[in-house]
Amino acid sequence: MDLWDMTKLLFRRWRISLPLLLTVLVLVGVASQTVKPDYSAKAHIQLIPPPVVTLPDGQQKPIKNPWFDLGYVALGNAAMIDVTRQSVLKQMVADGLSDNVTVTMDRVPLFEIETVGNSPEQATATAQRMLALISEAVAGRQASLQVAESDLITTLAIDDGTEVEVQNSKLMRVMVVALGAGLLFTAGVTVAVDAWLRRRARRRTETGTGSADAEAEAGARPATASPSAAPFDGEITQVVGKVPRVGPSPAVGASAPRVAPQPTEVPTSDRGGQQPWRDRPAGDQPARRTDPDPRRPASASADATVVLPVSHSTTWPRGGRADRS
Repeated sequence: MDLWDMTKLLFRRWRISLPLLLTVLVLVGVASQTVKPDYSAKAHIQLIPPPVVTLPDGQQKPIKNPWFDLGYVALGNAAMIDVTRQSVLKQMVADGLSDNVTVTMDRVPLFEIETVGNSPEQATATAQRMLALISEAVAGRQASLQVAESDLITTLAIDDGTEVEVQNSKLMRVMVVALGAGLLFTAGVTVAVDAWLRRRARRRTETGTGSADAEAEAGARPATASPSAAPFDGEITQVVGKVPRVGPSPAVGASAPRVAPQPTEVPTSDRGGQQPWRDRPAGDQPARRTDPDPRRPASASADATVVLPVSHSTTWPRGGRADRS
């Protein structure tokens, strides 16, 4: 899902996304009023070279200071390392000052100090403490090399950090984070609810479709054949007579009684064989099957019709060799 799809989803589910967005905006507004801005103070201190001493003969006295020979950058780097140690910053925090301090030396031999505090007073006090620490670090580095007082490099504070500026960067970061988290939360909840609604609608649709399919299948299912209808056995049949039902109908589920066939005297022809089927009287033609169809249920009609397959032979029963000649 890309950004455009997400936007369309938020607009389609506006009943869910709109209240969440309004809640996020309210929370961002509360955060903007709760979070206080930061205050920044800047201070500057410059390195002053040792004074030039002229001897009675008119020559200048040489300056015996290794840091002066190395340059202001070397001394400035050593001083910055001394004032930005973790032990120094922890002590400043313990004294109620801020440890958000930045010391740079962009324009030699000028130090630039920037401090950020929760209040204007804290920012100014932190900047002034850093000015004092830089002065002490410069003097201590020279004292460790036993530099004469006349050859010392001194410091001069140009700005003591009384001018304070309001910084809204902290407030902006909090608002951006709160707004971003709120938008992500809104999008996540909207996607989750949309997926749940789609799943529920799909389940309802599948349930309704299953019921409709069952009803359609039941409607399209052929009706059960009536008990009196005889199944088609694939043969051509001939109606030969009716068999009367003997006795009451058996109970439901019981098999139908079978009627034993009665022997019939078959007339014979003058030639000593059986008379052909086509020459017999209609009353003398015996039924091949006298028992009812066992597949027919007991609830059939009183006079059941018996059907027999048509024989492929012209005579029944088949006679002797004389009849076939």
